[in-house]
Amino acid sequence: MLLGRTAGAEAVVQDVAFGRNARLTDPSAREEFASTIVPRFGTAYENPVRAWWLDPADLLTITRSADARGLDVLGSIHLHPDWHRLGPVCERNRPLSDSPTPMDEHMFRSSGWPVNVVCYLESRHGGLYYSLAAWDDDCLRLPLRVNHS
Repeated sequence: MLLGRTAGAEAVVQDVAFGRNARLTDPSAREEFASTIVPRFGTAYENPVRAWWLDPADLLTITRSADARGLDVLGSIHLHPDWHRLGPVCERNRPLSDSPTPMDEHMFRSSGWPVNVVCYLESRHGGLYYSLAAWDDDCLRLPLRVNHS
């Protein structure tokens, strides 16, 4: 989760908080994927590590901790690996990037969070490379500036 504050029209991310994937343990998550996600977005989402469902208890803890620090939950960040190169043959026709997938668009619009970051990771030339892109809850690209201080 992306934590921070708004400054005028900008969202300033100050921290990142992590939670567990509840896809294997939460009956609501299993039901949502079986009844809605897989039929709408494809069988790739039958794989419980392919898409993340943040544990609701972790989201509550993250939100309370952010509130105590004077921060807001601004949105989410997730990874798109170069699975189309490294994964099974059936995934080779589904290349990923730092752009949202149709499933991401569904989640961004459903969550209503103002900032959603996609980090694309790829293995090239013996190294690991990444690119970042930010999207609002209408799936419009946001300017992204990174401060490494």
